[in-house]
Parts: sequence; structure tokens; C-alpha cells
Amino acid sequence: MSTPKFSTLHFGHLDATQEAADEPELLRDGYYDYRQAVQGILGGSAWLVLGPKGSGKSAVLENIRLNWEQRWNRFFTYWNLAGFPVNDVTKIATGQSRGGARSQAAWEFVLLLRVLETLDGDQGLRAPNSFTTMVKALREGGYLNTNWTANVARWASTKLKFDAKIVGAEAQFDAASITPLDVSYYIRQQIAATSTDSIHIVALDGLDSFFFELEDEWTSLAGLMQAVWTINRELSALGLPVSIVVAARSDIVDLLPGPEINKLKPHAVHLDWHAHGIGADNHLWKLVSQKAAVGKPEVTSVVGQYLSRPVVIGPHRNLAEFLLDHTRLLPRDLVALLGHLQLEYGGNGKVPEENAKRAVRNYCEQYFVGEIFDNLAGILPAEKARQVASFKDALRTSPTRLFTFSYLVEELNGELDAPEIKSLLKQMFETGGIGVKNGNHTDFVFRRTSGAGFTTRYEFMLHDALTRAWNRPWS
Repeated sequence: MSTPKFSTLHFGHLDATQEAADEPELLRDGYYDYRQAVQGILGGSAWLVLGPKGSGKSAVLENIRLNWEQRWNRFFTYWNLAGFPVNDVTKIATGQSRGGARSQAAWEFVLLLRVLETLDGDQGLRAPNSFTTMVKALREGGYLNTNWTANVARWASTKLKFDAKIVGAEAQFDAASITPLDVSYYIRQQIAATSTDSIHIVALDGLDSFFFELEDEWTSLAGLMQAVWTINRELSALGLPVSIVVAARSDIVDLLPGPEINKLKPHAVHLDWHAHGIGADNHLWKLVSQKAAVGKPEVTSVVGQYLSRPVVIGPHRNLAEFLLDHTRLLPRDLVALLGHLQLEYGGNGKVPEENAKRAVRNYCEQYFVGEIFDNLAGILPAEKARQVASFKDALRTSPTRLFTFSYLVEELNGELDAPEIKSLLKQMFETGGIGVKNGNHTDFVFRRTSGAGFTTRYEFMLHDALTRAWNRPWS
């Protein structure tokens, strides 16, 4: 059986949501369950999917959604929080004072409403009449099946009060008018009286779009995580097959305050693709091989069938290592790079060295630079946004790929001050565009070789892809 032409292989899309819409079979049949993320969620042990932007968090959720589409006893609610007013949640008057406790209570109120939504759609749900009465009242009041973005903004600007009699809770409370905190308590009671044989997942995604520069945003996200832990523990204790799953950036979650954050760690799956190094054994190659095999079953190993030609390119002696060294060990980067490689080579044999070098050059210039600098949007105040171009010019004209903080401060004097430059550099470090060089060791976030964090004390090093795109001397 002949090997298919390399140009005919499909390695997937850069965006999982687009892939799910255009070619769902790639995510359904060609999905590679790294770290057994899907298995953990379906088994109820995983509630948190962690990883940097482009690591495949959304793909985990889309795989579950696609596989559940035609199943009558599976309910998947996808909630994209991109653009959602997360800081407004902290302003909802739950009946508690301000701060972390109020933020958690507000998120619990919102999440419990979403749990009610999915349970209400379950024809096999066994529930008392009081549950039905409550759900009907909340729906008629605009609290279910609603425009969540608009309603949360509205709830944050008004003092929410509920008629205890209308929701059927008059026997539980002395006052006729009750707060969201009281409603959350009553919802919990009603959920505890239900049972179902179906499985429900409420999935929260889109948090990668937030920079969490405002204190309210940090407080809100911490409250969200604490609310997820609390509600999931309660649902698990009830034996209800319902869980709330959150996809979030690992660097953000690591910085969150709150007593329950660390308790989430045993329920987290980390999509850290740096395991097994940057050569042919990295699991990213299994991911793209599995995708390619959907349309071309003859493909069993992209590396073995196309990328095993020996090369001499700088320190690299095999193509798999040379290619991965120009990525941040993220699925999105590798898919982009292989797309450029397909433009340079369409044959059915081993990819020649010269074709690979041209593809890497084009990928670095046309994809990688833009991907890194897209992540700097929003870091500076609006009036300073144009100075990001000056920051970029200072980097791409540095004498070598190695540079210091003082070099940038001097180069950008009069355009950006030191704290602004530091913020931009920190974001570049967190997104893998630069590493911190301390002596003979350089720490890049995506490799996690030392676990060191960001500092301006040592030299910085441009990522290989930026070095090649800007033709900077390597030392």
C-alpha cells in the first residue's frame, strides 16, 4: 500500500470550534485523548482542564459535545465566557458583604441556575412537584434559558429579590421576599430531591481571552473556581451524574487566591505537551497522526512515514526535533507549521531537508510572530497601544537573540516606561515568546525544565521561531 501524498493529509484546524463546525469527524474520530482528559471528565474525576492558549482545552470539550450529540441520555451545555462580564458577577447582591465570599455565592447562584437548565431538559429526570414549580417560576422570571451576558449585567446593577411564594419556597422562609443566597439554598434542596440515569456536563470555556488586570476580575475568577469546587462536591455527594467543567489557563489559576483553589488541583488535567521532549516521542506527533488517519487510514505515523530523514540543521539531526523546536509544543503551533510544510512538499516520501527549512522560515515569519504579538493586545492602556509596535521593533533589531531589560528600557526611553516594558515582557514569557536565561540554563514556560518564573534580573532569549523570523544572530 503506497503512502498518501503529504499534501493530502489533514492535521486539523488551528481553532477547535472551527474544526468542530467544518469537519467534526476530525474531533470525533481523530481525537487524541492526551492525559486522558476526556476520560477523566466522563468518569467524574476531572473538573478542570488546564493549559496555555492553543494547548487543546476547547478540543477536549468539543470532543465530548460531538460524541454526545445523538445520545438521548447525555446532556452537554457549552458556555463560552469570552466577552462575558465576569467582574459584574462580583456585584450581584446575594445577601452577603463584598469580597470573596460574595463572589463565590454569586457564582454559585448563576451556576445552580445553569444546572437547573440542563436538568429541566432531561425527560428521564425524577423530581418532586416542588422542583417543577420552582423551575417554571424561574423560567417565567427570565432566570433560565436566558441571555446570560445581558442578565448578569442587569442583576449586578439592581438589588435582586424573589417572591418566596412564587418559587414555592414560602414554607422555608419567614420573609416573603428572599435573596439570591436564599434561592441558592432552596435550589440545592430541590436538586437533592431529584435523580436521573442521564449524564450532564456544564462546560465553561473562553477564559483565555481575559487578562485579569482588574482586581474585580481576579476576585470573580477565584469565586468561580471556589463555586465550581463546592457545587461539584455537593452533586457528587448526592450521587447525581452532573458536573461543571472549566477550561482555563494554568498560569492564571496558579495565581488565584482562595481557600478552595488548591483543592481543585486533584481534579485538574494539565495539557502540558512538553513531556517526552521535543523529538519523535512527543505526543504531539500522535495527535497529528491520528487526525491524518481519519481521511487517510494508511497513515500510522507522520514521523515514521514522512519525517524520519536524517538532517544536519544546526544542532538538529532529525526533522521531528527541528520542527518541534520552532513551536511552543502546542497543537496549534504544530498544525500551523505542518500546513506550511505541505505547501513546500507534496510528495509521498520523506520530506527533504531544504523543503523543511523553507517551511519553517515561512511559518516563523507568517504565523509565529503574529501569534505571539496577538497575545500582547490589551496589556497596555488604550492610549499606549501603538507603542507595542516600537516594543516589537526594539526586539527585532536587538544585536543578538539575547537581550537585557536595561537594553529595552534605554531603547524605548520616551515611549514606554519600565513597568510597561516589564508587563509586555512578562506576557511574552507567559505565552512562550521569550525565555529567561540564568547562566547556562534558559527557562521557557512551555518546557518547564526548572519551574522558574519571570524575572528581569537575568538575560532574555528570543524563541527560536522569533530568532529565525527576524534573522537575529544566535549568540
